[in-house]
Amino acid sequence: MKKVIMNVKHSEKRIAVTENDQLVEWFSSADKNTHVGNIYVGQIQEVMPKLNAIFVNIGLNKNGFMRLEDTIEGKESEINKDELIRKKFQKGQYILVQVIKDAFDEKGPKLTNNLEFSGDYVVYFPLTKQVAVSNKIKKESKRNKLYSLGRDYTSDSEGLIFRSSCENAESDEILNELKGFQLFFESLKNQSFKKITCIWEANSLFTKFFKLHPKDTISELIIDDLAAYQNYLPEDLQIISYRGNENIFEAFKIEEQIEKSFKQIVWLKNGSFLLIEQTEAMTVIDVNTGKFSGKNNREETLYHTNQLAAIEIVRQLRLRDIGGMIIIDFINMKSIEQQKSIGDLLKEAFKNDRVYTKLFGFSDLGLFELTRKRTAHSHIEATHQKCPECNGSGLVKNTVQTVFELERALWELSTSRDIEALLVECSEDVAKALNGDQNNHVQRLEKAMFIKICLKIISSKTPFYNIVRTGTTKEITSYLETVIN
Repeated sequence: MKKVIMNVKHSEKRIAVTENDQLVEWFSSADKNTHVGNIYVGQIQEVMPKLNAIFVNIGLNKNGFMRLEDTIEGKESEINKDELIRKKFQKGQYILVQVIKDAFDEKGPKLTNNLEFSGDYVVYFPLTKQVAVSNKIKKESKRNKLYSLGRDYTSDSEGLIFRSSCENAESDEILNELKGFQLFFESLKNQSFKKITCIWEANSLFTKFFKLHPKDTISELIIDDLAAYQNYLPEDLQIISYRGNENIFEAFKIEEQIEKSFKQIVWLKNGSFLLIEQTEAMTVIDVNTGKFSGKNNREETLYHTNQLAAIEIVRQLRLRDIGGMIIIDFINMKSIEQQKSIGDLLKEAFKNDRVYTKLFGFSDLGLFELTRKRTAHSHIEATHQKCPECNGSGLVKNTVQTVFELERALWELSTSRDIEALLVECSEDVAKALNGDQNNHVQRLEKAMFIKICLKIISSKTPFYNIVRTGTTKEITSYLETVIN
C-alpha cells in the first residue's frame, strides 16, 4: 500500500507517492506540458500515404501526426492502405482527434481519432465496440454484473472499460457517469466544426492522480491544507491534516529526494552508484562499484551490487518518469544464473509500476534492454530548460578554441577597407590569451591586419567573445571613454 503526501498550500500543487517511506512518484500542477487525453478539433495539413501518416494542426507549436493504424478506419478496413488513407482523409478537412503521446524533441504530438473519455468509474469508447472489466475486480458475481451493464447500456458502436473503483460502487453511480459521456459525445456529433479548438481537457491534477492511483491502493493521505481541498479528495480514505510549521515535503524528506532525482549520479547504500544519462534516443544507466569493495569474494561483491542497482533503477525510472528505450550496463556477471536472477528481480520490482514496461533481457554485449511506455515528458524535461551556454550538451568550447574562432573572425573583418578599429567584448581568459605575453600576440595581429583591436572584459564563467563595434580608431576610443565614464 502507498502513502500519499500532498503539498497544496502554495501556487504549485504537488502530490508525492511513497512506498516504504521512499518516494516513487510525484506530480506537479506546474507541469503544463502534457496534453495527453485532450480532445481537439484539428485540421488536416498533410496526408502522406507512403508513410501511412496524417499530419494535423491542433493549435499547438507542432502539428500532430496520426498513423493509419491508430485510426478507426485503419483498424476496421481490409482495403489497401494507400487507397484507404486517400479516401478517408483530405487536406483541409476538420476532424476530432485525441492526444495519446506528447510532442517530444522534433516530433509533434501523436494522435488518434479513436476517442476515449476516462472517468472515475468507466473509460468510455464512443467509436469502438468492447466491454472489459478491470482485472483487479476478482469477485466473479461483480464481474458478471458489470459485463451485463456494459452490454445493456452501449450500442453496437460503443464500448467501455469498468475501472477497479466500480467494485464498491452502485450501478446508478456508474451509469450516471456513462450517460454523461454519451450525451457529451452525442452533442459533438451534431456540430459542424470549422475552427481548431480544444473541446475536452483531460484532467486536473487531482482527478488525474486518483485515476492513476485509486483510493483502495492508498493506505494513508497527509495534506497540508485539508479545509481548502476537502472536496477534491475521495470519501472513505484515511486523511491526516498536517499542521507543522515546516513545509510538508521537507518534513517527510520528499524535497531532498526530488532534488536528488535531477542528478546524474545516484548513490547506493553500499557505496556503489548509478550513472543515469538521458538522450533524445534512449536512456543509458551505468552501474559502478564506486567505494564498495565487499568483504567476500569479487564475484559475490559484483552480484550484490547488481542486485541493489536493479531495485534502485526501477525506483528511479518511476520517480523520474523516464520512458522510451532504456539500456542498463550492469557490472559484468559470468554466471548465466546470476543474469537470470537480476532479470527476475527487475521483473518483480516493475510489478508496482503503473506504466507498461517490456523487458528484453541481456543482449550479446551483456547490456540489459527494456522499454517503458512514454506518454509525457519526464520530470527533468518538464521542469528544466537547456543551458543557454552549452545548449544542453553539458560542454562549452574551451578558451583556446574560442580564441582561434575570434582570430578567424578578425581576419575576415580586416579585409574590409572601411574598418580602422574594432571593439571586442570577451571574457577575461579570452582577453588574456589573445593579448599573449606582454601583449605581443595582439600587437602582431594588429600589424598584420592593419586594424586597431580594443578589448572590453565582461565577467563570464565561460569563454566567449562578441565583436560589438567597428569604425575609426577615434570612434571606438570615444565610445570606450563614454562607457567607462
